[in-house]
Amino acid sequence: MGYFFVFEGIDGSGKTTVSKKVAERLASSHNGKVVWHREPTDGVYGKQIRNFLSGRLTLSTAEQLDLFLKDRKESVSQIILPNLEKDNIIIQDRYIYSTAAYQGGQPISAEEILEINLKEDFPVPNQVFFLDITSEEARERRVSRGGKAEYFDEDTTQNQIYQNYMKILPKNTMFLDATQSLEEIVDTIVDLIEKSIL
Repeated sequence: MGYFFVFEGIDGSGKTTVSKKVAERLASSHNGKVVWHREPTDGVYGKQIRNFLSGRLTLSTAEQLDLFLKDRKESVSQIILPNLEKDNIIIQDRYIYSTAAYQGGQPISAEEILEINLKEDFPVPNQVFFLDITSEEARERRVSRGGKAEYFDEDTTQNQIYQNYMKILPKNTMFLDATQSLEEIVDTIVDLIEKSIL
C-alpha cells in the first residue's frame, strides 16, 4: 500500500501552496510516484460545492454534507484507493477533517460529522499536517492574494472553524507554524514524510 498525507488549516493558512510544493519535491525523489489531490474535487459534486462557497448556490447544512459525502466517495474510489493500491504517495489538500470543521455547528456538531465520515470507512491518513495561523493573519493573506470573498470568510466563522478543528483532529496531527517561510515549512514536512516512509 502507498502513503496518504493530508493537509488541513483555515482559509489563508497556505495549505494548498504548501501541499503542492511538498508534492513537487517528493516527486523528484520518488520517480513521479506522487499524486497531489484536493477536496472538494473537480467532479460534478465538487463543482457544486465550489459554487456554494463562491455564493452562486445556496445550500442547507444537510445539503452541504450530502454533497461532501458524494464527492468524497468519488474521490476515494477514483483517486485515493487506486493510488494507494499502486503504492503511490498521495498529498491531499483537505479531507474529512475540513468537512467536520467547516460544517460543524448547528444543527450538527463537528464530532458528529467526523463520525459520519468515519462510518463510511474512508481511508485513514498516515499523517495529518495542520498549518496553524490566526484568523487575522489568514484574512490578511486572503485579502493580499485578491479574489472574491467566500462563504466562510468572516473572522468569527474562521475562529469557530479553528475551534472545531481542535476538537476533531487526530491525536498524532503535526501542527506547523504557518507564519514561517514557505521554504522552511516545505523543508520540515518533506523531511518528516521521507523519514516516515523509509
